[in-house]
Amino acid sequence: MAALDQLDAIPDSGCVFFGKAGCGRSPGRIGPKDAFASESRGSGRKQPRRRWFLAAFMLFLMVAMFPAAASWIEVSVEAKDENEATVVGLEKALVQLAGFHSSAIADLVSELLRADHSPWLRSLERRGADGFLLAFDRSRLRTALETSKVPVWVGSRPALLVWAVMERGERRLLLGSGMDEDGVLDALRHFASRRDLPLLFPLGDLQDRRQVHTADVIGGLVEALAEPSRRYEPDGLVLLHLVPRGDMYRARAHVAYRNQVIQFEALAALPDVAAGEALAGAIDALGARLARVVAGDEALLLGFVDIETMAELQRLRARLSGLQAIREVRLNRLLPGAAVLDLRTGLDASSLAEVLQGEGFDTVVRYQDPDDVRQWFRAPR
Repeated sequence: MAALDQLDAIPDSGCVFFGKAGCGRSPGRIGPKDAFASESRGSGRKQPRRRWFLAAFMLFLMVAMFPAAASWIEVSVEAKDENEATVVGLEKALVQLAGFHSSAIADLVSELLRADHSPWLRSLERRGADGFLLAFDRSRLRTALETSKVPVWVGSRPALLVWAVMERGERRLLLGSGMDEDGVLDALRHFASRRDLPLLFPLGDLQDRRQVHTADVIGGLVEALAEPSRRYEPDGLVLLHLVPRGDMYRARAHVAYRNQVIQFEALAALPDVAAGEALAGAIDALGARLARVVAGDEALLLGFVDIETMAELQRLRARLSGLQAIREVRLNRLLPGAAVLDLRTGLDASSLAEVLQGEGFDTVVRYQDPDDVRQWFRAPR
């Protein structure tokens, strides 16, 4: 463990490419120059080869010990008794895993509750008068989704930037970190935490207010908001418009992600409730469009190129492990500037390749491929 601790302490030079101008040589690099350094000039030239094999061995240990995702899902609910808390909590946990609410999940909740025992429930605690904290077994719920062939959002959850405009009489307020009228953005943050959705919120500073026109948000003009959104590096946009309607509030959520554009409206007595319901409806619709049924148990060897540092391999594994389509990621072997990973998945090879391409992985050809590697990819930077 001491050796691993020393490796973790190596500073990141910020240089992850060979030949990048102005970058020094990273001590964690495992590229081909080290692997195949010439030994023709005496024993001193053997050191690069030894260093590469040592780095590769230690990297193998580091990745083998890479922490897995939490084995449970915790949800908080308000209910009148434990039975109601179990029903509500189970549905919340399944929606969190699947990424969106659907009628298939409601059917699965009923099916699981009809069983004589509930191995998927790890604990249930009362918190206050009508609050409960429940912990569910992630693996068992995931198996239940697959067994019942419930569609799930197999890709990563996108980082969506929220531009929200709230109307107050003749005023149009652009909400941001410095202005959150009636807790609207807090409600969206709460929703995002329940869905494992990495929402982004603008600063709402002078730069934003100069570049973002409230009319563009209200009109759903995604193209006009592309440039001011660039500073936050989002995967897509949520354009939210809140306006009073008598003693109610209407919220319209406009979601743009990849080639998908979805609108959903909600009406509620409070603006934060209306905003949360509008976003939930839009995300449910988006998840349904991107969903697949994950079933079966495939073991695939896939290769990934341009993996030249320990940090890059750790990021790759974390990214793959975050996909609902992939159950387990193991390091099979290291090659100069590349890695072969053993993936356990519920999709066949072609379907998984489509998912990875949708995540930004480019397919590449390696003419010196080992025969057992199904396909090669380049991870997005």
